[in-house]
Amino acid sequence: MNIRQKMIACGAISVIAAALLGGVGYWGQMRLAEVLAASEVSVSALRNHLEGDMMHDALRADVLAAFVAQPGDTDAANQVRADLAEHSERFQRLLADNASLPLNQDIRTAIADLEPALVSYIREANSIIDQALADPQAARAKMAEFTRSFEDLEEKNETLSELLEQNAADIRQGGAVTISQATWLMLAGILLVCLLLGLLTSHLMKTVLRPLGKTIAVARAIAQGNLRSAIQIESNDEAGQLQQSLADMQNYLRQMIETIRHESEQLQSTAQHLSGASQSIVHSSREESDNATSMAAAMEQMIQNIAQIADHARNAQDISSQSEQLASSGGQVILGVVDGMSRISEAVNESSDTITALGQSSEEIHSIIQVINSIAEQTNLLALNAAIEAARAGEAGRGFAVVADEVRNLAARTAQSTQEITGMIERIRNSTAQAVNSMQAGVTRVNDGVNLARQAGESISEIRGGAQRAASVVEEISHTIGEQSKASSEVAQRVEQIARMSQQNSQTVGELAAAAQRLDSVARSMQNSVLQFQT
Repeated sequence: MNIRQKMIACGAISVIAAALLGGVGYWGQMRLAEVLAASEVSVSALRNHLEGDMMHDALRADVLAAFVAQPGDTDAANQVRADLAEHSERFQRLLADNASLPLNQDIRTAIADLEPALVSYIREANSIIDQALADPQAARAKMAEFTRSFEDLEEKNETLSELLEQNAADIRQGGAVTISQATWLMLAGILLVCLLLGLLTSHLMKTVLRPLGKTIAVARAIAQGNLRSAIQIESNDEAGQLQQSLADMQNYLRQMIETIRHESEQLQSTAQHLSGASQSIVHSSREESDNATSMAAAMEQMIQNIAQIADHARNAQDISSQSEQLASSGGQVILGVVDGMSRISEAVNESSDTITALGQSSEEIHSIIQVINSIAEQTNLLALNAAIEAARAGEAGRGFAVVADEVRNLAARTAQSTQEITGMIERIRNSTAQAVNSMQAGVTRVNDGVNLARQAGESISEIRGGAQRAASVVEEISHTIGEQSKASSEVAQRVEQIARMSQQNSQTVGELAAAAQRLDSVARSMQNSVLQFQT
């Protein structure tokens, strides 16, 4: 039964109880009305009887008044007769009135027995008054018979009086019993209604107010953050449905708080991890910026070294030109070897010195090329580190990765060019070594004659060709070094861009670290808020 049905039942029972009390009151009122009507009849009958008893004595007084009246006193006689007639009529009327009242059968029988005695008594009174007014002495002789009629009527009158008094007493007793019954019924009805209302109130408190009180206590506990209170479903009515809904809400809140707590813990852990990673990225970005700055300085140094290499290449080109000129002069000398062996010896010595200088220049060029190769390898390593750091930086380092890749390609091209130059220089060194050996052989054999001079001429021709090739190679080296210088300048610009991007990345990552710290603070605050709930 739901609360609505219980309330309807309570109202219906209250109406029934009120109707019951009204019925009991109506029954008591009707009984009291009956008792009052009976009492009124009894009082009227008793009053009429008392008045009739007075008329009984009044008739006797009228008879005695007739004896007192003087003979011949017409007025007194008329007055006596008038009083007698009035009292007789009144006595009979009162008796008739009582006979017409709804009295019990005993009283009605007593009234019926009284009527003949009354008629006889009135007749005796009229007779004795007539005689007393005419002959008082003769009338006195009949007084004994009149007295017997009087006493007989009085006896019957007393019997009727006893019956009327008993009837009044019975009516009074019945009225008291009726009042007592009505009172007890009313009290019993009130007690029954109070008992029913008490049981209904107790039932409603047990089935409605008590579950509502428990529900309110649980709701207050939930409002204070306690989600551990057990909710017992005690009925299937609206209170039970409310408890079930509150239990469902408690379970949902518990699951939601557990989810928020778990996610806040994950958020806090992620924020701490992100903060640590941001700090690490800031440190790495600073190192990357420093490395980029160092790389820029190294590129400046490499550009200066390349400029020096270009200068040396130009010197080598000049030396190669001079070697070619000297070789031409040597050929002319050999053509006139017969005329001046001594000048050949001197020319050979000068050529030997020149070729020796060329070998030294080749050694210097070789050293420079090794420096360039080292710089290219270092540039390649720096570009590789930059690409790795760019990959770690993610989307923010994509442009930096492209620049690092271009730097690595340029470093590879530089390494390849230096290897080619190294090969050329090695050939130059071999040629110059051969030339030196040939010149030394020519110096030692200059005294051997024309054959040795011819051999020296051939050697000089070879030297001339080698010098030309050396000049060509040196020219190519100079051109390559010019391109390398341009590429190095571009690399330096890109490295400067990388340094600026590294600084920007460092600033961005610093902002990211600050945001991660704020996120960690928010996660801690959320965690503290969630911990207020007891699940």
